Amino acid sequence: MLRPWKDPQKEARNDPPKNPRKVNELVVVSGASTGIGAATAQALAARGYHVLAGVRTESEADAVRADGIEPVTLDITVPEHIEALARRIADDPERRLLRVLVNNAGIEINAPVEVLPLALWREQFEVNLFGHIAVVQKLLPLLRRSRGRIVNISSVGGVAALPVFGAYAGTKFALEAASDSLRREVSAHGVQVVVVQPGGVRTEMAARSGDISLELAAGMSAEHQRLYGGLINATVASNTAFLKRAVPAAKAGARIARVATTPRPRTRYTLGTDAAFVIPLARHLPARLMDGILAMSHRSRNPKPAPAPESAGSPS
Repeated sequence: MLRPWKDPQKEARNDPPKNPRKVNELVVVSGASTGIGAATAQALAARGYHVLAGVRTESEADAVRADGIEPVTLDITVPEHIEALARRIADDPERRLLRVLVNNAGIEINAPVEVLPLALWREQFEVNLFGHIAVVQKLLPLLRRSRGRIVNISSVGGVAALPVFGAYAGTKFALEAASDSLRREVSAHGVQVVVVQPGGVRTEMAARSGDISLELAAGMSAEHQRLYGGLINATVASNTAFLKRAVPAAKAGARIARVATTPRPRTRYTLGTDAAFVIPLARHLPARLMDGILAMSHRSRNPKPAPAPESAGSPS
């Protein structure tokens, strides 16, 4: 049974000690320049691990570099970066084993299925799914040596596909399925696979996603504006309002660090009250009832579309 996210202050027994003992093991966190990834890297370093934090630029590296956090250049869609990461771990000067891989990197570009260009569909799948699979394929031999753990950061969107989120949710649904198969394939090898399903978390990516949606909407045809303009505006407004009370990235990172290091993890964890509420609904309610609930939640901010214009040959 899924359990809701809990405030870290109420789980003090699981918090790292004030002066943690150095752990002679490595952890990889992709997408660690900001948001959940950066917070997770910091929380794992606070527990004494040496974190290889995936970033894409020198400025990002300078921002995350800290005691216990070593930035590494890692765009997970670039095979050479993944190869270099594997060599860095295999050739570690202290011969430390890789204990945990946190697959966190991701992008979010939201628009209606009909409107979102195929190139942007493919870009999201390259980052949110295929890039993670490429990292897993390369690092699994190292994780077998340590009998380590893979933590895949999914989303509430991996269970409940909201309108306008079709491409992003598609990548997360696929990651959920791949995680299940992977867990069943490698459990006999001593490798654990855990999925974390965040709801709303206050991050730069989440804040940017609304602006990106509005920019895409501004470039839509007049017909698509008529069909989808109200829905997009309502969705962005709803998400923007929710993010003001969403889980801070630091608390999300602390939660993921506990999931990554707890001795006997569950297969899935929700993160945030919205995920703990929406995911069981999506799994147990009939699809048509869920459709109705989502439609009602947008109705107040989603005006009815204007009637279609008459064609030139229509009778008056």
